[in-house]
Amino acid sequence: MRDRAYSMLVIALAAFLATITAVAATPADDQVPAAEDYAYGWPIKAEKAADFYELELSLDVYRSVTDPRLRDIGVYNPRGEPVPRLISPQAEPETAPEKSIEIAALPVYAPPNTPVGELRLALERSDGATTVRIESDASVVDAEPKILVAYIADLGKPADDLRAVELEWPREIEPLITQLTVEGSLDLGEWFALGSGTIAGLSQDDANIERHRVALGERAARYLRLSWRGVPEGWRITRLLVYQSQAAPQAVRGWLTLSPTGRDKADGGYLYDTGGWASIDRVALALPEDNSLVRASIYSWDPVAKRWQRVHNGLFYHLRRDGNALASEPVAHSPQRSARWKVIVERGAAELQVGLTLGWRPDRLLFIAQGESPWRLVAGNADDARNDFPQERRFSDPEMRKLLEDAGPVGAATLGDRVELGGPMRLEPARSPSWRRWMLWLGLVAGVMLVGGMAWRLMRQPVKHPGQ
Repeated sequence: MRDRAYSMLVIALAAFLATITAVAATPADDQVPAAEDYAYGWPIKAEKAADFYELELSLDVYRSVTDPRLRDIGVYNPRGEPVPRLISPQAEPETAPEKSIEIAALPVYAPPNTPVGELRLALERSDGATTVRIESDASVVDAEPKILVAYIADLGKPADDLRAVELEWPREIEPLITQLTVEGSLDLGEWFALGSGTIAGLSQDDANIERHRVALGERAARYLRLSWRGVPEGWRITRLLVYQSQAAPQAVRGWLTLSPTGRDKADGGYLYDTGGWASIDRVALALPEDNSLVRASIYSWDPVAKRWQRVHNGLFYHLRRDGNALASEPVAHSPQRSARWKVIVERGAAELQVGLTLGWRPDRLLFIAQGESPWRLVAGNADDARNDFPQERRFSDPEMRKLLEDAGPVGAATLGDRVELGGPMRLEPARSPSWRRWMLWLGLVAGVMLVGGMAWRLMRQPVKHPGQ
């Protein structure tokens, strides 16, 4: 009899503990927090009425969330109801294929210190050759000596798809750093700016630095005028290429330059903190001194793997020669949603405190205009992770964008200034145990008491021997 009672006790205890454990381990319900349960909010400003809107996330949104995947972000209407929303990264605009043509660069000679913009120019064609004639006053035309002050290039007809020029020069004149200015014209009379940039060819600390290309703006021109400042003796253009392509969408990108917050004791690397979770896809170093050149590795912290991962290794420089400056350009890499960064200077002035420049393409948030305006974006709730991100589970369908493609044009919206809702305390998990943890402990205590009581009663029962 007592054995049977013990068996029943064990079965009951096992069933009880299994039930308590299952309830305690059940995923959080779908109760979405109220808007005031998030740390911060932003009013959404809609430009005109629409059924759904899209906006770009700002840097202070990235600095207000607790989840690297941005799952603790929501949109609420004035009734305090959450509405469906979808956060998507922006793809890099597709660049149109380029074609290049080589054209003749016609030299322009004038007295030293003659402003290029004051020269009236004309082209002369004779015996299959084309030259540039200056039609300014006699004091300029007849003055001697003359030096090379510019180049003129004739495209043959107006072109509105100019994207860049690329030029070559004699290598024996290097080192070279100069600012090249490119202007355009339709008639050789009126000139307008097309682009400017630094071109260079030099060796510094065993590193070869070459820059031959200058981007052009989107404006129609037939003639190009190239001028410069501070070039070495013997400077001339030996080859000129013009690149043409269809206009490509301009990439919208945010930029941030950080100072070091400290150093890693393990490797001496400089540490940086963005304070948020923007998806970084461009990196550069801001060197505090002229004529600085370093080789460095840039790392981002992987919050999932809990380790540093190298993003880029290469040369970074800020050089100056004859009044012209040349700085290394930002480096493109695969997007990294990381708040912590590190720079290890491997060659060069290791004690030089470098700034870290980061660039990112803002994510876009799409939401459905349920309820009346104005809507409000909210962000920052550490308890969302413990509750399995109810905003993401209930109000973010990956198919939303595809379903809305044929529903009409998307409305444009922007974010207003950040306001405090629940405040910074919402960025830290609640310290008190959740109700499931309380239930588990209460259940275990009750189970222990029940088992103890049943065992006590069984021990007090007399043992009946066979035959009694």
